[in-house]
Amino acid sequence: MTAALILLAYAVLLAVLGPRLMDRARWPVALPRLAITTWFALALSFVLALVLAGAAIVHPTEAFAAGTVEDCVLALRELHGPIAGPIVAVVAVALTWALPMWIVFAGAVVARSTAAERLRLRRALANAPHDRDLGAIVVESACPAAYCIPGKGGLVAVTSGALELLDRPELDAVLAHERAHLAGRHHLLVALAQTGRRAFGRLPLFAHLPDRIGHLVELAADDAAARSASRSTLARSLLNVATAQTPVEALAASGGDTVARIERLLDAPAAPGPAGVGTILGGNAVAVSVPVLVLAAPVLTAVGFACC
Repeated sequence: MTAALILLAYAVLLAVLGPRLMDRARWPVALPRLAITTWFALALSFVLALVLAGAAIVHPTEAFAAGTVEDCVLALRELHGPIAGPIVAVVAVALTWALPMWIVFAGAVVARSTAAERLRLRRALANAPHDRDLGAIVVESACPAAYCIPGKGGLVAVTSGALELLDRPELDAVLAHERAHLAGRHHLLVALAQTGRRAFGRLPLFAHLPDRIGHLVELAADDAAARSASRSTLARSLLNVATAQTPVEALAASGGDTVARIERLLDAPAAPGPAGVGTILGGNAVAVSVPVLVLAAPVLTAVGFACC
């Protein structure tokens, strides 16, 4: 039971303090892909802590040797009393089984809604002409915009307004940004973040996770596009499409905090050195390992008692 309480306390602290530490850090702007990994490491650690807390409840020393669910409940009643025992058992089942099922359900809802919206967008663009030179679909609209629609190979769309406003280097930079979204499967990262918010949206760690991940994938796509175009060219193109209104489920060049992205392109932030990156990666590994390590000691002790 002590391990379960430690895991629950760890989950609460992680959900409250984790986003505060990440928001105060400066390195995520310089290393967006590593920042995405860190956000999901925190989310995974939180879920592991809750699930393993349920496992720690149903596997105290006396209950570990119980062969059936009924024996386990009886052992918990002996440990915590006739009233508290069943309550503890219900909490354990909720954490161990109901919680993962709830996450899967949330993911299914997000996947279904995004798939339906993207299908609608694809049907709306079914008759739009395809420019082989650009490798993109041209949409008739005076508003300069470019966006991509993931799934089934991915589609890149650019408006006629963007073709008129942007010169060829700027247009190539915008299209490279959109192709980076598709190549990096950024839509899956955003969908995972949306799943977390749907499942645990009341907690600070997950309440704004889609916004944070959405901004970071835009930075990652900017970095990828800047490898084939100059950062100043990409910044000019972003400025020209900054006011574009694009479909919600599409990943657009004007997504995220465009002003911050332009400033970042013009004045690249200093990235941590190898030691700093190693420290961040080590912190991610520790965050994911802590719940397992907390549970390991009482489980091994229980196994020793059972063998004896």
